[in-house]
Order: sequence, then C-alpha cells, then structure tokens
Amino acid sequence: MVVERRWAPLTKRIVLGVVVLAFLLLLWRAGEIVPPFVWAFVVGYVLLPAVSVLEKRGLRRGAAAAIVFLVLVAVIAGALRLVLPVAIGQAHQLQRAFPETVRNAQRTSAEILRTLGLGDLTGVIFPGGTQEVATRVGQMVVPLAQALGRFALELLVFLIAVFFVLRDAPRLFAAVEGLVPRQQRAEVLHIGGQIGYLIRRYIRGQLILVVLMATVTGIGLSILEVPYSVLLGSLTGVLELIPIVGPITAGALACLVALGHSSPFGWTQLWYVGAVAIMYTVMRQVEDYVVVPLVIGRIVRLHPAVVIFSVLAGGALFGLLGVILAVPVAATLRLLLIYVMAKLRDEDPLAQLTKEIAASEDGATERPAAEARALHGGARP
Repeated sequence: MVVERRWAPLTKRIVLGVVVLAFLLLLWRAGEIVPPFVWAFVVGYVLLPAVSVLEKRGLRRGAAAAIVFLVLVAVIAGALRLVLPVAIGQAHQLQRAFPETVRNAQRTSAEILRTLGLGDLTGVIFPGGTQEVATRVGQMVVPLAQALGRFALELLVFLIAVFFVLRDAPRLFAAVEGLVPRQQRAEVLHIGGQIGYLIRRYIRGQLILVVLMATVTGIGLSILEVPYSVLLGSLTGVLELIPIVGPITAGALACLVALGHSSPFGWTQLWYVGAVAIMYTVMRQVEDYVVVPLVIGRIVRLHPAVVIFSVLAGGALFGLLGVILAVPVAATLRLLLIYVMAKLRDEDPLAQLTKEIAASEDGATERPAAEARALHGGARP
C-alpha cells in the first residue's frame, strides 16, 4: 500500500479551513471561560518587548519572563491594595444607598423640570413613580460577594496564562509560522509584524489612558466632594476601554450620584450637577486634543461611523469583550483590506502597508480634531 506523503494544495487549504472553523467554534461555545485567556494574551503580547530587552541583557527566557511577570503582579497587587478596599467600601455604601439616591435624583429632577416650566414631563420621564423605579434599580445591583469571587478566580487564571504567554511566546509564534506556506511566509510575517506593532501601541496607549482618567477623575470628584469618588473614578477609567458608550456612561453615573446628594458648597442642585458635567466635558476635551495625540497618536485611523458600527457589532457578537476589542479588530481588518486591495490592483502590498505605518506615525498633533475623537471613541458625556 502506497501512502501519499504530500497533500495537494487544495486539500491543505480545506484541512486548514476546517481546523480554523473548529477552533473558532470551540471559542464560541466556551463562552465565559475565554475572556481571561484573551486578556492574558493581550497583556502578555504588550509586555513581550520587556522580556526581549532582558533577554538581550543576558538573561534566559524563563528568568526574563519571571521578572516581568513578578513586576506585573506587584503592580496589580499594589493597585488592588490601594484602591480595592476603598472601592469595595464605597460599593457597599452605594448598594445600600442607591435606591434613596435614585429617589433624591428623581425629586430633584422633578423640581428642576417644574422650575423650567416642564413639570408635565415628570410623569413621562418617571412613568412608574419614584418608589417603583428606585426599587427596580436597587434589584438590578449584582451581589458584590459573588462578583468579587468570580473576579478573583478570573484574575488567577489570567495571571497564570500571562506567565505562559511571556515564557512560551517564541514557540507559539514559531508554531503559527510553521503553518504558513513557505512561498507566502515572508510576506505574511511582514504583514503580521506591522499589524502587531500598531495594535501593541494602541493597547499600551489605552492602558495609559485608563490609569490617567481613573486618577484624574477620582481627584476631581473628590475636590467636588461627590460621594463614592474612588469607585466612580475607577469605573471611569475602566469605561475608557469602551469607545463612545463608555465615556457617556461614566459621566451619566457621576451626574446621577451628584443629583441624588445635596451640594456641599451651598450651590443649587442644578449648579452642582452642572459642575460635575462640566468637569467630565473638560476632561474629555483635554483628552481628545492633548492626551490622545501625545499618547496614542494616529495609530488607529478609523472614521467615527466605522467605530460605532464596530462597537455595536462586537457587542452583539461577543458581549463586553467584543465591545472592548472592537476598535483594534477593526483596525486590523482595515490593514488587511489595504493588503487585499493592493493585491487586486497588482500593486506592491508591502509598500502600501509601509506607507500606512508611516502615516500613523506622522505629526500626531497635526491631525484634525475629528480624527482624534474618532480614534478614541468620538463621544463626550
């Protein structure tokens, strides 16, 4: 019996397609256990250059990965040690006081509407009455103990997976490289390297923005003496990962809390809420026109409509994880489209991608303000 040692090209493509589809189906069906591994790969991918730097200084791969991993653990532990106790305490207070906060906010809103001569809108905005709405909102609060238990488990899985990514990344990339046909290997690896470079810069910039916005917002809310300032600041930073919807939600939550508590400065409630809204608006302006150009630059050049569609599609397909990863995935698809279109026009795709990379690094501060907002989600609270 003669065994055919080589598969025909068509057979190889079919087998590869079946394997990829089976892998995607497995990820789809795995559901809630996938996100910690996805985040581990993302964070590990961002930290790989640090491991490479240590390797160049003479350390073995395992030792370099262990050092970077321990630094990551120390940073996470330090952040949790500083922020988590306060945030948990404020979350408990907010859970107990939220129904009353909503009732106060509704009463204040009704008074403002009557002052503006729009009292008839009260029944439209709060159709179920104050007590019913407050009760319904209170019932929507997820039990904190259950959420913390799940967070702790996912954090443990995340950290273990990050270490393996840092240590075994060369072998993983070599295995993926081996799947690419030799004739197209150099071209595919070049494209993958450019895409990885842009996405790595984008993720680093987003992480910097999360920390920066959480810190600045927490300080600003503390100065205005808004209750739960640490919790709201942390939420604002995390919601920066969700384009468009995230900043709006963060500002709305802060305004709701301010609306439900008396002003500590003797201002009217309308002026107090207005001060919080102005603070968020100013921060968004500074972020769009100053921080984003300096931190991220022109990394992801997407039209606002594309950003909105990507976020909605990602949320519909993969939930919160899809929303957060929508922009980098859309940016990757854009680069792949540039490659395909160059191939269809019989042009050099590598030259087109090189031009795109160069454009992403040119004069970040000179680009239009609209592009800066499109890059980071485009919306303000």
